[in-house]
Amino acid sequence: MKRAFIVILLAVALIAPVATAADEGKPEYPTITVYFSDGTSTNITKKQWVEIFPVVQGRISGYDWSGRMKELFFDKSLKGLNPFGLDFIRGLEEHTLSEWDNNYARVIIEALNYTYNLDSDGDGYSNYEELNAGTLPGDANSHPGMTQEEFWGEYQGWIIIGVLIASVFVLYFVFNREKD
Repeated sequence: MKRAFIVILLAVALIAPVATAADEGKPEYPTITVYFSDGTSTNITKKQWVEIFPVVQGRISGYDWSGRMKELFFDKSLKGLNPFGLDFIRGLEEHTLSEWDNNYARVIIEALNYTYNLDSDGDGYSNYEELNAGTLPGDANSHPGMTQEEFWGEYQGWIIIGVLIASVFVLYFVFNREKD
């Protein structure tokens, strides 16, 4: 009975954070104010970001960003823009509110074109190269051609934690099995 309680307790401890994250639902994107070249402004809200994402995905041929679109524009906390998101907004600001209202898809495409040759995160790769390789153009630690050393340096902590958790489970069951 004591073993069953410990196993249930461990399972709840591991599953609870996953369930909490799943309950949070879809991310809330920050509202961003765009100041157009004609002196007017508008706010891009969550609803509009959701409409922008498919237009952006339609312009990227080398990688399917549909599940990771929020990572393109926003910082990890989803409270503000990353460097690529800032450059994208600068591209939008080259236009007028009237152009946005009449054909926002064209304005979005032109803003993307504005960012393509830039290196927003300063890692030596253009935004175009990063978008088509599936790496984040707003994060200098994410770039095409990541070496094995870079991968290990970025993920070693998570790998070690995973191995330790798996080891605890294995050792628990090895030392607490019933003897015949």
